[in-house]
Amino acid sequence: MLEEPSESRLGWPRTIATAFALVLIAFAVWGFWTILFHPKGIDFVSFWAAGRMVVAGHPADAYNIVAHRRLELTAAADTGLMPFPYPPPFLLVIAPFALFSFPIAYMLWDLISGGFYLLAGRRAAPSVYVLANPPVLVACMMGQSSLLTSGMLILGLTSLETAPFAAGAALGLLIVKPHLALMLPIAMLAGRKWRVIAGAICSVTAALLVSLVVLGPNVFRGFLEILPTYLQFMQHGSWNWSELASPFAFMRYFGASASVSIIVQIAIAVAAGIITAIAWWWAWEEKVAIVAAASLLASAYLFTYDAIPLFLPAGVLIRQKRFRSLGVLWVLCTLPVLTGYEIYSGPNTISLACILSIVLMMPLNGPSRDASSNLTL
Repeated sequence: MLEEPSESRLGWPRTIATAFALVLIAFAVWGFWTILFHPKGIDFVSFWAAGRMVVAGHPADAYNIVAHRRLELTAAADTGLMPFPYPPPFLLVIAPFALFSFPIAYMLWDLISGGFYLLAGRRAAPSVYVLANPPVLVACMMGQSSLLTSGMLILGLTSLETAPFAAGAALGLLIVKPHLALMLPIAMLAGRKWRVIAGAICSVTAALLVSLVVLGPNVFRGFLEILPTYLQFMQHGSWNWSELASPFAFMRYFGASASVSIIVQIAIAVAAGIITAIAWWWAWEEKVAIVAAASLLASAYLFTYDAIPLFLPAGVLIRQKRFRSLGVLWVLCTLPVLTGYEIYSGPNTISLACILSIVLMMPLNGPSRDASSNLTL
């Protein structure tokens, strides 16, 4: 466990964070109350319906868009088209929640995944800052998976030195949302984290084998068959470009063509990967925060709620008392959240927040190696 900074020294930033955390809790309570009495077609409907398929003994139907949507509509009539694109291991995670009605399952999901994220996040900064992370509000209201996956990422990255094999096992479980972990192999290989890599290989293999045995091979076939559908969604702009949080979507928002936008996406991802490799090879002091931010630049398919891991570079700024930089980062993460409340109508600025985070975490005087500890969050 990392030593937290003295809360008495945080002053007004802590007051602002406390206010935002209270707002988040209030919105969460309001969301629970609304779903309990007036179920809405939030993202968790997709998880719940997929879990119901597993409970009913037809797990492959989770990837059948027509059958899946039919079940979604039994929970909330205003549900849009929300197929289930997650790998089979995630079905094992969500199935127990489908034993309950949709409203109860939603509340349990948010409480358990949110509690896990809170416990993991406290390894990097005081609890109030963990809750004041703007994308958490979106994840909580939608019942998204990013509270769970971000908790895995934070727990794994903050345990690399104390329990490397277990840390790798935690990171390997990100197989449930693999496009958010694309930078991790680069970091672990560059950092020569062999025990971490071994732990990740073991957990990924175990998750896939258990899924294969429990759910059957047709589930994997269904998952592979639904992936092209999401590629078509991206190509045809099935979402508002301000909803997506990647550099690709940022460029598309301003009218760039798909080809130009994907070139920019690839260029930024490659640059982020190179910086990640250098940071871990030379054991830069803030390399953990760098890989957390770089991971969000690797995929064109990214939403605001996926940006929760930016809490790691924010945690560094908190401990270093760089509150002006923290304020800029917080604003860039907050603007897309306001889009859902029709307060902000500009481009999604999460990609800018990721780039800024990487720049802020880079050493000012060239690469410095910390032989005593590879984690100084």
